[in-house]
Amino acid sequence: MCALYQALGVSRSASRETIRLAYLRLAKQLHPDVNKAPNAEQNFQRVRDAYEVLSDDSRRREYDRQLTPQSGPRVTRTHYYRWQPGGMPRTQGGFTNEEAARARQEHEELRRRAEAQFFVQFNQYRYRRSLSESLFRFLPLFLPVWTVLMLYSFYRRSKNIEQGSPAESLLFDQEGKAFARDAYGRLHRMPDLDRQR
Repeated sequence: MCALYQALGVSRSASRETIRLAYLRLAKQLHPDVNKAPNAEQNFQRVRDAYEVLSDDSRRREYDRQLTPQSGPRVTRTHYYRWQPGGMPRTQGGFTNEEAARARQEHEELRRRAEAQFFVQFNQYRYRRSLSESLFRFLPLFLPVWTVLMLYSFYRRSKNIEQGSPAESLLFDQEGKAFARDAYGRLHRMPDLDRQR
């Protein structure tokens, strides 16, 4: 059944590298220069032919397709419906325009019924309850993060208040140039307030 795979001693799911290594191993053993058995040349030829087919992806796919029996549902051609101007019945993909219109109406009716059944089954109370349950599940994860952020913002505010009066935040360097410290501790040059020498 799987003569080529059996010739190399590999399974059908073997990778390309596994097939190559199996071929090299068998070629060393069965080469007519090394193996003096009477059927060595025929065995070597069989292994080489198997490797030629299985090493080429397209030939391997074709060989696998021949091994696998066609089973399962057959894929049929998709039919497209076109309306002919004037309302004349015309066969398109095996159906007349009237049959296509009837099929389209039946499809629309089934879709409307499915939507109506969904809205009947949809319970707004259950939806709200599941939403609140989800919120309460994630609350323990968000609460510590929120607490840390709040504490940090309070710390930043208290630090700004503790900086004191504006006179304390005005600094002068050795040359008499004025610098003002802002609420975040950064220095800004204030040339209008420089000391005169």
